[in-house]
Amino acid sequence: MRRAWGFTLIELLAVIAIIALLAALLFPVLSRAREKARQSQCLSNLRQLAAALAIYRADYDGRNPGMGDGTYCPGVVNPQFYPRWIGGIRTTAQGQWVPCHWVIEPPLDPNAPVGALWQQTGVKQGALYAYVRNEQVYICPSDPRGQEKRLSYSMNFVAGFIPEAVVERPAQFAEMVDEQATLNDGDLTAFDTQGRYFNCPTITHFNGSNLAFFDGHARWFRATHTVERVRECQYTIPAHYFCPMIPFPDAGGYTLNCAQDP
Repeated sequence: MRRAWGFTLIELLAVIAIIALLAALLFPVLSRAREKARQSQCLSNLRQLAAALAIYRADYDGRNPGMGDGTYCPGVVNPQFYPRWIGGIRTTAQGQWVPCHWVIEPPLDPNAPVGALWQQTGVKQGALYAYVRNEQVYICPSDPRGQEKRLSYSMNFVAGFIPEAVVERPAQFAEMVDEQATLNDGDLTAFDTQGRYFNCPTITHFNGSNLAFFDGHARWFRATHTVERVRECQYTIPAHYFCPMIPFPDAGGYTLNCAQDP
Protein backbone atom coordinates (compact mmCIF):
# COMPACT_ATOMS: atom_id res chain seq x y z
CA MET A 1 0.00 0.00 0.00
CA ARG A 2 1.41 3.38 -1.02
CA ARG A 3 1.84 6.02 1.70
CA ALA A 4 0.02 9.32 1.05
CA TRP A 5 2.24 12.39 0.92
CA GLY A 6 1.99 14.52 4.05
CA PHE A 7 3.52 15.34 7.41
CA THR A 8 2.83 13.96 10.80
CA LEU A 9 2.17 16.34 13.69
CA ILE A 10 5.64 15.66 15.08
CA GLU A 11 7.24 16.49 11.71
CA LEU A 12 5.27 19.73 11.46
CA LEU A 13 6.29 20.73 14.96
CA ALA A 14 9.91 19.97 14.15
CA VAL A 15 9.78 22.14 11.01
CA ILE A 16 8.13 24.98 12.93
CA ALA A 17 10.75 24.74 15.66
CA ILE A 18 13.57 24.89 13.09
CA ILE A 19 12.00 27.92 11.38
CA ALA A 20 11.56 29.66 14.75
CA LEU A 21 15.17 28.93 15.66
CA LEU A 22 16.44 30.30 12.34
CA ALA A 23 14.26 33.40 12.73
CA ALA A 24 15.61 33.96 16.25
CA LEU A 25 19.15 33.71 14.93
CA LEU A 26 18.63 35.87 11.84
CA PHE A 27 16.41 38.62 13.24
CA PRO A 28 19.13 40.27 15.40
CA VAL A 29 21.53 40.13 12.46
CA LEU A 30 19.02 41.76 10.11
CA SER A 31 18.05 44.34 12.73
CA ARG A 32 21.71 45.22 13.27
CA ALA A 33 22.25 45.52 9.51
CA ARG A 34 19.25 47.86 9.19
CA GLU A 35 20.45 50.02 12.06
CA LYS A 36 23.97 50.09 10.59
CA ALA A 37 22.49 51.42 7.35
CA ARG A 38 20.54 54.07 9.28
CA GLN A 39 23.67 55.05 11.19
CA SER A 40 25.57 55.47 7.92
CA GLN A 41 22.79 57.61 6.45
CA CYS A 42 22.74 59.71 9.63
CA LEU A 43 26.50 60.28 9.33
CA SER A 44 26.04 61.24 5.67
CA ASN A 45 23.39 63.78 6.67
CA LEU A 46 25.72 65.31 9.24
CA ARG A 47 28.55 65.54 6.71
CA GLN A 48 26.23 67.39 4.32
CA LEU A 49 25.18 69.83 7.04
CA ALA A 50 28.81 70.42 8.06
CA ALA A 51 29.78 71.05 4.44
CA ALA A 52 26.86 73.47 4.11
CA LEU A 53 28.01 75.34 7.22
CA ALA A 54 31.49 75.70 5.72
CA ILE A 55 30.01 77.17 2.52
CA TYR A 56 27.79 79.46 4.60
CA ARG A 57 30.85 80.75 6.47
CA ALA A 58 32.57 81.47 3.17
CA ASP A 59 29.57 83.61 2.20
CA TYR A 60 29.17 85.40 5.56
CA ASP A 61 32.58 86.67 6.65
CA GLY A 62 33.70 83.40 8.18
CA ARG A 63 30.83 83.11 10.70
CA ASN A 64 28.33 80.37 11.35
CA PRO A 65 24.61 81.09 11.40
CA GLY A 66 22.91 81.18 14.79
CA MET A 67 22.19 78.02 16.77
CA GLY A 68 18.38 78.12 16.56
CA ASP A 69 17.88 78.48 20.33
CA GLY A 70 14.12 78.46 21.00
CA THR A 71 14.55 80.52 24.19
CA TYR A 72 15.50 83.75 22.45
CA CYS A 73 13.33 84.19 19.37
CA PRO A 74 13.30 87.12 19.27
CA GLY A 75 15.29 88.60 22.16
CA VAL A 76 18.66 89.86 23.31
CA VAL A 77 20.86 87.05 24.58
CA ASN A 78 22.43 87.06 28.03
CA PRO A 79 26.08 88.15 27.63
CA GLN A 80 27.08 86.51 30.93
CA PHE A 81 26.19 83.02 29.76
CA TYR A 82 27.02 83.28 26.06
CA PRO A 83 30.53 83.46 24.57
CA ARG A 84 31.80 86.84 23.45
CA TRP A 85 30.83 86.33 19.79
CA ILE A 86 27.15 85.87 20.75
CA GLY A 87 26.68 88.19 23.75
CA GLY A 88 24.57 91.19 22.84
CA ILE A 89 23.39 89.82 19.47
CA ARG A 90 19.69 90.29 18.92
CA THR A 91 18.29 86.97 17.75
CA THR A 92 15.39 86.59 15.37
CA ALA A 93 14.00 83.67 13.41
CA GLN A 94 16.22 84.76 10.53
CA GLY A 95 19.98 84.23 10.64
CA GLN A 96 19.65 80.92 12.55
CA TRP A 97 20.64 77.62 10.99
CA VAL A 98 17.02 76.59 11.61
CA PRO A 99 14.37 79.05 12.85
CA CYS A 100 14.65 79.60 16.61
CA HIS A 101 11.15 78.35 17.43
CA TRP A 102 10.43 75.54 19.85
CA VAL A 103 10.17 72.30 17.88
CA ILE A 104 8.00 70.86 20.66
CA GLU A 105 5.92 72.67 23.28
CA PRO A 106 6.22 72.61 26.23
CA PRO A 107 9.93 72.24 25.46
CA LEU A 108 10.98 70.27 28.57
CA ASP A 109 8.50 67.46 27.93
CA PRO A 110 10.08 65.02 25.44
CA ASN A 111 6.60 63.69 24.57
CA ALA A 112 5.13 67.14 23.89
CA PRO A 113 3.48 67.84 20.52
CA VAL A 114 5.18 69.80 17.77
CA GLY A 115 5.00 73.56 18.34
CA ALA A 116 2.60 75.68 16.30
CA LEU A 117 5.23 78.08 14.93
CA TRP A 118 7.58 75.23 14.03
CA GLN A 119 4.77 73.50 12.15
CA GLN A 120 4.50 76.62 9.99
CA THR A 121 8.21 77.02 9.29
CA GLY A 122 10.17 73.80 9.80
CA VAL A 123 13.71 73.91 8.46
CA LYS A 124 12.72 75.73 5.27
CA GLN A 125 13.02 79.17 6.86
CA GLY A 126 16.43 78.46 8.36
CA ALA A 127 19.59 80.07 7.05
CA LEU A 128 21.05 76.72 6.02
CA TYR A 129 18.13 75.60 3.86
CA ALA A 130 19.45 77.59 0.88
CA TYR A 131 22.49 75.29 0.99
CA VAL A 132 20.74 71.99 1.79
CA ARG A 133 17.30 72.04 0.20
CA ASN A 134 16.36 68.47 1.04
CA GLU A 135 14.30 68.24 4.24
CA GLN A 136 15.20 64.57 4.72
CA VAL A 137 18.86 65.53 5.29
CA TYR A 138 17.78 67.19 8.55
CA ILE A 139 16.24 63.95 9.84
CA CYS A 140 18.08 60.89 11.16
CA PRO A 141 16.40 57.71 9.83
CA SER A 142 16.74 56.14 13.32
CA ASP A 143 14.72 58.94 14.93
CA PRO A 144 11.25 57.58 15.85
CA ARG A 145 9.78 61.12 15.84
CA GLY A 146 11.96 62.41 13.03
CA GLN A 147 9.25 62.72 10.38
CA GLU A 148 6.93 64.35 12.92
CA LYS A 149 9.45 66.87 14.24
CA ARG A 150 11.19 67.27 10.86
CA LEU A 151 14.50 67.70 12.71
CA SER A 152 16.91 65.33 14.47
CA TYR A 153 20.06 67.46 14.70
CA SER A 154 21.13 70.37 16.90
CA MET A 155 23.96 72.87 16.70
CA ASN A 156 26.43 72.96 19.57
CA PHE A 157 25.41 76.06 21.54
CA VAL A 158 28.81 77.81 21.31
CA ALA A 159 29.07 77.12 17.55
CA GLY A 160 26.31 79.66 16.90
CA PHE A 161 27.73 82.75 15.13
CA ILE A 162 31.26 81.51 15.87
CA PRO A 163 34.02 83.06 13.71
CA GLU A 164 36.42 80.63 12.07
CA ALA A 165 39.37 82.56 13.47
CA VAL A 166 38.62 81.62 17.07
CA VAL A 167 38.28 77.86 16.48
CA GLU A 168 41.62 76.40 17.53
CA ARG A 169 40.51 72.76 17.39
CA PRO A 170 38.51 72.37 14.12
CA ALA A 171 38.96 68.58 13.95
CA GLN A 172 37.95 68.10 17.63
CA PHE A 173 35.18 70.70 17.89
CA ALA A 174 31.71 69.18 17.36
CA GLU A 175 29.45 71.82 15.82
CA MET A 176 26.47 69.59 14.93
CA VAL A 177 25.02 66.78 17.05
CA ASP A 178 22.47 64.00 16.51
CA GLU A 179 20.10 64.67 19.42
CA GLN A 180 16.76 63.01 18.50
CA ALA A 181 14.66 62.12 21.56
CA THR A 182 15.46 65.20 23.66
CA LEU A 183 15.49 67.68 20.78
CA ASN A 184 13.26 70.67 21.50
CA ASP A 185 14.91 73.28 19.25
CA GLY A 186 17.94 73.58 16.97
CA ASP A 187 20.37 74.18 19.83
CA LEU A 188 22.23 71.72 22.06
CA THR A 189 23.59 73.28 25.26
CA ALA A 190 26.15 70.73 26.43
CA PHE A 191 26.61 72.04 30.00
CA ASP A 192 24.57 73.98 32.54
CA THR A 193 25.98 76.91 34.53
CA GLN A 194 27.54 74.52 37.08
CA GLY A 195 29.37 72.67 34.33
CA ARG A 196 27.17 69.57 34.52
CA TYR A 197 26.09 67.86 31.30
CA PHE A 198 22.73 69.28 30.25
CA ASN A 199 21.67 68.30 26.72
CA CYS A 200 23.35 65.22 25.27
CA PRO A 201 23.71 63.50 21.91
CA THR A 202 21.46 60.51 21.38
CA ILE A 203 23.03 57.09 21.89
CA THR A 204 20.62 55.31 19.54
CA HIS A 205 23.35 54.01 17.26
CA PHE A 206 24.85 50.95 19.00
CA ASN A 207 25.29 52.86 22.26
CA GLY A 208 27.10 55.64 20.44
CA SER A 209 26.67 59.14 19.06
CA ASN A 210 27.05 60.72 15.64
CA LEU A 211 28.65 64.17 15.52
CA ALA A 212 29.84 66.56 12.80
CA PHE A 213 32.99 68.60 13.36
CA PHE A 214 34.01 72.11 12.38
CA ASP A 215 36.48 70.86 9.77
CA GLY A 216 33.65 69.08 7.93
CA HIS A 217 34.10 65.44 8.92
CA ALA A 218 31.57 63.37 10.87
CA ARG A 219 32.26 60.51 13.28
CA TRP A 220 30.55 57.96 15.48
CA PHE A 221 31.67 57.85 19.13
CA ARG A 222 30.91 55.13 21.66
CA ALA A 223 29.11 56.84 24.55
CA THR A 224 30.91 55.23 27.48
CA HIS A 225 31.63 58.41 29.41
CA THR A 226 29.62 58.26 32.66
CA VAL A 227 28.51 61.62 34.03
CA GLU A 228 26.35 62.99 36.82
CA ARG A 229 22.80 62.76 35.56
CA VAL A 230 21.24 66.13 34.72
CA ARG A 231 17.93 66.07 32.86
CA GLU A 232 18.30 63.40 30.17
CA CYS A 233 22.07 62.87 30.33
CA GLN A 234 23.74 59.82 31.77
CA TYR A 235 26.22 58.55 29.21
CA THR A 236 27.80 60.84 26.67
CA ILE A 237 31.05 61.66 24.91
CA PRO A 238 33.97 63.39 26.67
CA ALA A 239 33.49 67.09 27.33
CA HIS A 240 36.43 68.36 25.28
CA TYR A 241 34.68 67.58 21.99
CA PHE A 242 32.28 70.45 22.68
CA CYS A 243 35.12 72.98 23.09
CA PRO A 244 36.30 75.24 20.25
CA MET A 245 39.45 76.03 22.22
CA ILE A 246 41.16 74.92 25.44
CA PRO A 247 41.06 76.76 27.76
CA PHE A 248 37.72 78.40 26.93
CA PRO A 249 37.27 81.28 29.39
CA ASP A 250 33.94 82.89 28.58
CA ALA A 251 30.98 80.56 28.11
CA GLY A 252 29.26 79.66 31.37
CA GLY A 253 29.38 75.95 32.11
CA TYR A 254 31.58 75.31 29.09
CA THR A 255 34.43 77.14 30.82
CA LEU A 256 34.59 74.49 33.57
CA ASN A 257 34.70 71.63 31.07
CA CYS A 258 37.10 73.25 28.62
CA ALA A 259 39.78 74.22 31.14
CA GLN A 260 42.52 71.80 30.09
CA ASP A 261 43.48 69.23 27.49
CA PRO A 262 42.11 65.73 28.15
